[in-house]
Amino acid sequence: MTKRDQFDRELLQMFTQEVRERASDMEQTLLAIEDPGGADEKLRLQEQLLRTVHSLKGAAGLLQVRGVEAICHWMEEIISITVNEQLVLEKSRLELLLSAADAIQDAAHLLESGETPSPAHGESVVDALKSAVATGEDDPSGKSNPRPPQMGQVAVRNSDTDGSMRVSADRLDALLYRSGELLSFGAVIRRHAEEASLLREQAMKLRGTVPESAALAAGIENGLRQLATSLRREMRLMHTVATALENEVRHARTQPFAEACKGLDRVVRDMAAASGKLAELKIGGGEIEIDRSILSGLQDSLRHLVRNAVAHGIESPEERRKAGKPERGRVVIAAAISGDRMQVRVEDDGRGVDVARLSKAAGEHLEEVKDEAELLRRVFEPGLSTSATVTSLSGRGIGLDIVKRNVETLRGTAEVSQVPTGGAAFTLTLPLTLAMVRVVMVMAGEHMFTIDTASVQRVMRVHAQDFATSEGTDILSTPTGPMPFVDLADWVGMRSASSDTRHAVPAVVLDAPGGPVAVLVDSIAGEQDLLARPLGPRLTKVRRYSAGMVLPDGRIALLLNVAALAEAAARTRSTDGARMPRPLQAARRKVLVVDDSKYVRTLVKLILEGAGYDVNMASNGREAWQQLLDDGADMVVADVDMPSMNGFELTEAIRRSERFTNTPVVLVTGREALEDKVRGLRAGANAYLRKDQFDAQHFLETMRRVV
Repeated sequence: MTKRDQFDRELLQMFTQEVRERASDMEQTLLAIEDPGGADEKLRLQEQLLRTVHSLKGAAGLLQVRGVEAICHWMEEIISITVNEQLVLEKSRLELLLSAADAIQDAAHLLESGETPSPAHGESVVDALKSAVATGEDDPSGKSNPRPPQMGQVAVRNSDTDGSMRVSADRLDALLYRSGELLSFGAVIRRHAEEASLLREQAMKLRGTVPESAALAAGIENGLRQLATSLRREMRLMHTVATALENEVRHARTQPFAEACKGLDRVVRDMAAASGKLAELKIGGGEIEIDRSILSGLQDSLRHLVRNAVAHGIESPEERRKAGKPERGRVVIAAAISGDRMQVRVEDDGRGVDVARLSKAAGEHLEEVKDEAELLRRVFEPGLSTSATVTSLSGRGIGLDIVKRNVETLRGTAEVSQVPTGGAAFTLTLPLTLAMVRVVMVMAGEHMFTIDTASVQRVMRVHAQDFATSEGTDILSTPTGPMPFVDLADWVGMRSASSDTRHAVPAVVLDAPGGPVAVLVDSIAGEQDLLARPLGPRLTKVRRYSAGMVLPDGRIALLLNVAALAEAAARTRSTDGARMPRPLQAARRKVLVVDDSKYVRTLVKLILEGAGYDVNMASNGREAWQQLLDDGADMVVADVDMPSMNGFELTEAIRRSERFTNTPVVLVTGREALEDKVRGLRAGANAYLRKDQFDAQHFLETMRRVV
């Protein structure tokens, strides 16, 4: 790529960002002008809108994006009439300008996808703008050819010249991960300091037992003492610097919560108009700074909740008058910080959740419902809707299911409740960051897992007499009341390391949407700040785990999904009320798992060990082949794209070998092309599975079939 090409590409990226921001600013300003208010404030907003449109027109002309330039030019013509004549834009022209802002937003989407909008982009909008200018409609002065604003009259936006600069989100993410790695490395230095102290103690013992080496031992002891002191000092210094770096990067990644709410007032306005309702949106806590990754993940959920509030909650003006309510309904989004978590509440003053219709949709009789809160939580189930008919706005029962899934992806929880004064409220509880996480490390079987401390209420020990059964559900009797529980080792399909129930068992009590639940573990290894890494899009179906975490010794620990644990606890059934891990049915066959990704290797190992297999791992084909020669295996599960020797080559080597020619091989890969699958099967693979369609149950069935 030449320097000129790179320069043009960077300019286009900057312009794409500019188009998106300016289009959003235009929409927000137009909606503010439409709201009830004083004429002076509306005139001020129109002048601000004129500056925004003019600035974008100049940028579009520089980059020769003629479609956007034309839209801005004719928007400028209309707005300049009102600015020059001190008139307030009327509703018809506000609608037309909103359509123009939508066309500019569409151009931003095209630019983001790598496509340049054509000169004819938004042609119908441009024609409508031209027509409005030509007719002079809504202009009491009757002037149809206003004088366009002079360049000197248009101010430049402050943020263009205030010393700020744009940095890509990916670069900020990389910086945050690097600062997190520095913090994690502090634990390694601490361990080295402890090892040096231990060696010093051994040197002290050596000095007393071997007199002739006393001087040498004293020198070693002194050197180790200085080394341990130096390591601790450097560890403290590095921790201070790394913490400061992390705080600075995290602050650079934050944005006001109001950014996540941009465009929602337009959603409320348009949906209310389409359904013959009146509604307004109010936002509280918009100034709260939150992590950009949380912000972007929230936007889709908030959009669904706002649509749900208008479609299901807000009544028609006639219904609201009869109920003694204002004709205009209200949707309120409020954000607040609580400890190291953030809560976002979306509330409306409408009719609330129709419990009778919900119980019918859920297949339950209303008179048999004992726990209304549990029934309300069922609104998050896919395919369940309280709408009597399917329309373009509601009735398919998919919006709230998406909200729950998105919030869990962000390691949060979603709850719903009825508002006593009328209406429904959805509360989303989310972490403040997705990078560094304070976790409790627990053991189940021979594996370590982690739980976000923000969800941990307390740690306790339970005894055999604490187990009981209530209405067919296992519970723990605790001083604070009965509590559902789940055995972690049993849940992940592993043999517990401490199945003897005569002794106390550690339990971690979690705050869950339906109340506290206990997670039984084999042991608790401590508490630590660890760097969370996403599992990736190919493992999104594995709901039990939220992220992968690298321990100081290099091992991988999976972060448990608290919502999934709580659901498992609610479903737990038993006949004896004691902790009795079920015997594993699968034969103890040896499987060699080969993948260059630590996360994928660990995940596949956990699934296989949970089904009763013995598992060895290798990071590439050459290492796997050497392990086969040394230790053998009953079957091989391998990725395709690996260094040294890929999966195809490994499969071919296995088939050429007299010793392993009949060893089953399952290829699990991200390659989607049919020719790759054909190549794998021709190489001798017994099965070919795609990672983007990976399902644990189907994977285990495939393993049993090929043995």
